[in-house]
Amino acid sequence: MDNQQADCVFCRIAAGRERAWTVYETGEAIAILDRSPAVPGHTLVIPRRHAADIWDIGRQDAARLMEAVHDVAALLQQRLSPDGMTLFQANRPAGWQTVFHIHVHLVPRHHGDPLTVSWQPRSATEAELDLAHSRIRG
Repeated sequence: MDNQQADCVFCRIAAGRERAWTVYETGEAIAILDRSPAVPGHTLVIPRRHAADIWDIGRQDAARLMEAVHDVAALLQQRLSPDGMTLFQANRPAGWQTVFHIHVHLVPRHHGDPLTVSWQPRSATEAELDLAHSRIRG
């Protein structure tokens, strides 16, 4: 384990060197309860192989991560019977990432829970959509 991984709390958890409340694991991924949950059952799915963010993880590892996310969502549905599920994955500080080992949040949702949308949705103008489209498509 290199220094970056030794300093990574998720690498230590995946290696069994730090306590976590594990709810699911495979050879490629581990799912743990979030220590600062938005709601009860808030779970993090973490690849065992260190990757800082979406741009650092390889395609195969990303696919395995999403397979684990799918399995954990089914587990949470079966055991917690939420009304819905919010998934999010943050990258870099500007994207709200606070632990720099890629992970996906699964947040079981129930009508009336305390979570709210963190932005005010608004309709984009056609000019704004045209500009974004041309920048992305090239």
